[in-house]
Amino acid sequence: MNIASLLLKIILGIILIITLAIGTIVVLVDPNDYRDKITQIVKKETGRDLHIESIKLSFFPRIGVNLSNASLSNATGFSERAFLEISSVKIGASILPLLRKQLEVDTLTLSGLTLNLEKNSQGVSNWADLIPPAIEATQVNEQVLEPSATENPIQKLAALHFGGIDIHKGKVYWKDQQADQIIELTIHHLKTGAITFGEFFDIHLVADTQIANPQIQTSLDLAIEAKLKPDGSYTLRNLTITTTSQGNGIPVKQATAHLNIPIIDLALAKNHINLPNLTLGYDVIGGSNFPMQTIKGELTLSDFIGDLSLQDFKAKQLSINTYLTGESLPKGKSKIEFTAQPSINLNTQNAGLVNLYLTALGIQTQGSIKATKITSNPTINAQLDIPQTNLRALLTQLNISLPEMADTATLTKFSASTEVLFNTKSQALHVNNLSINLDDTKLTGNATVSKFNRPNIRYDLALTKIDLNRYLPPKKEIEKTNKGEEDAEIILPTEFLRNLILNGTFKADSIIFDQLNPQNILLTLKATEGKVTANPIQADIFGTQIRAQAALDVSKEIPKYTFKTDAKKIPIGEVLFAFTGKKQITGTGSVNVNISTAGSRTSHFKQNLNGTTNFDLKEGAIKGFNLAGSIRQARAKIGGKTLTESDQKLQTDFSTLIGKFTIKQGIVDTRKLIAKAPFMRISGLGKINLPKESIDYSIRTKIVGTDKGQGGPELKDLHGLTIPIKLKGSWLEPNVSLDIKSILEQKASAEIEKKKQEVVSEAKKKVEEKLKDSIFKGLGF
Repeated sequence: MNIASLLLKIILGIILIITLAIGTIVVLVDPNDYRDKITQIVKKETGRDLHIESIKLSFFPRIGVNLSNASLSNATGFSERAFLEISSVKIGASILPLLRKQLEVDTLTLSGLTLNLEKNSQGVSNWADLIPPAIEATQVNEQVLEPSATENPIQKLAALHFGGIDIHKGKVYWKDQQADQIIELTIHHLKTGAITFGEFFDIHLVADTQIANPQIQTSLDLAIEAKLKPDGSYTLRNLTITTTSQGNGIPVKQATAHLNIPIIDLALAKNHINLPNLTLGYDVIGGSNFPMQTIKGELTLSDFIGDLSLQDFKAKQLSINTYLTGESLPKGKSKIEFTAQPSINLNTQNAGLVNLYLTALGIQTQGSIKATKITSNPTINAQLDIPQTNLRALLTQLNISLPEMADTATLTKFSASTEVLFNTKSQALHVNNLSINLDDTKLTGNATVSKFNRPNIRYDLALTKIDLNRYLPPKKEIEKTNKGEEDAEIILPTEFLRNLILNGTFKADSIIFDQLNPQNILLTLKATEGKVTANPIQADIFGTQIRAQAALDVSKEIPKYTFKTDAKKIPIGEVLFAFTGKKQITGTGSVNVNISTAGSRTSHFKQNLNGTTNFDLKEGAIKGFNLAGSIRQARAKIGGKTLTESDQKLQTDFSTLIGKFTIKQGIVDTRKLIAKAPFMRISGLGKINLPKESIDYSIRTKIVGTDKGQGGPELKDLHGLTIPIKLKGSWLEPNVSLDIKSILEQKASAEIEKKKQEVVSEAKKKVEEKLKDSIFKGLGF
């Protein structure tokens, strides 16, 4: 017997034995007899109920298993819906390749797969009981671990040939009670090609997802080619993912994204990943409340490489080009261009975008963004620089209507640069080295904002100069706008101010506003618990330095205001003209104001005004009436004459004017009012009603012996008289009246006294003469 004949007999014997064994199993063994045993084991190990309607085995030419209508119950404490349901499962393996130590597995076919995943309010999932606890490292024999460190388990599967996976009509439910979220994934089909090491195979997935809160529906179409190499490296190519989303949960009508990656090289054994090119296209259709009609664009990432062991990844360039359409855009459309070099290192927790360039609506921005502690406590540092641009032209292109400005050349020169540091843990935003240029004005400084739910703001800002009149409407427009607004409402951001913590200093070289031009301005603001203080308020203005302080209190329902100042050498006429447009009083001196008020309308401010006001003025005048002229007119009337005062100024000059007033509920009460005027010494008592803008005043004017100034010689013969004067009506244009009766009575009394003195003097003289004669005669002279 030759060797070939012997080998043939042996092989035939082996085949016969296998055939007999298979036949015996097929005839004698029914796999359904073991269903109860299997369900008992599952119940014992997991506490769950496993149901299998039928199990079928096949042995030639393939070993196969067919399951029908299998289900696994849910975990205790969750919904009554089964954790897993499958209509049918089919898988098999060829017998003859097994004899050659090759494993050829048929396609795994799943039909009617339903997977129910849940998480309760305590954060426990309904699959946690199926996962065995992790084995402690100390319990693992080090000798067992040594071979796995050098052997590649994938190499043992190099001879595997898997027919692939075919899933159709599958559903995955996800319910998260903690997040109050329900997601449903419908798998229309998931199919792969035959899987063989070293060869590409297809993967194709078509599915829909539906999110309940917020309501979002998304369709997904994924296709990719993959190759698994025996050394453990992966190569993916021709990856395409298309998603389309819509629903009330997104602010647009529809959003579509298309991802394309030609090739991905995953060399896991070498801990290396290489992605030469990635393209992400997006197409958004805006809704009725969305500012843009459409958004279309493309994101590209080139030469992306990564070291998985170091967790270090970077790309040569990231580019984003976006095209916008919408009514608010210049000519209905615009383009945004963005480029940068991205990098991220998960070991050092650093990431960055360097050489950043952004162009949008004619504005170019360049800079860099760096992030640290990105997985624990992210801190972001951004340096941004905006070169000079025409802000007015940009706003015009955006169809943003600007208010009329006195100077149309404003807003044409704008540039900015700054460094922004944001700490996510402390919720603090630092703006350092801020520099903003607007036309002829430059603003520099630093600022910090933290705790955004209760803002804590600190700043130190400095302004060179600014002419606000250039940015305001012409003067006539301002007057037209303000006309008739006698009781304007003051609306304050009350809740914001109550939560605001503020500490900041603002300086300015010069600010021009209307008739005011303060210089060397210093304003320090502080705020906490609804109380805002400005102290000091300091500026060089009206030829002197003014220091003041103000406060706003919104901690309670009705806002309260306070203001204090103690200014020296104040030209009161210029101050009044700057704020009211009128010079009711002129003169230079000291002014002390300590007032408070409350309310939300200008009428409230007058009604609730309280405090004190004092002044001491020199060399000025009170506008609105000519006291000396009024006295001359009265004197002329006494003599039956009439004087023409057309050439007289309607004012009363004074060399000294001292006033002290108290204010209660808008009523100004005089504690002291004295004035020195030519031929006159003036004192006054009375009240000014600010809510009604009325005055009720009594002024006593005493004529003194001087012939200089307003009085002139016409008042010389009134020397010594005290003239009562009444001021009533509007406090800006009061009615002036003199008590003529009192003047006449004083004059008559003076004349009588004068005649009386003359008679007494004459009688005395005669008596003295008679007495003298009698005395001399008695002595014999």
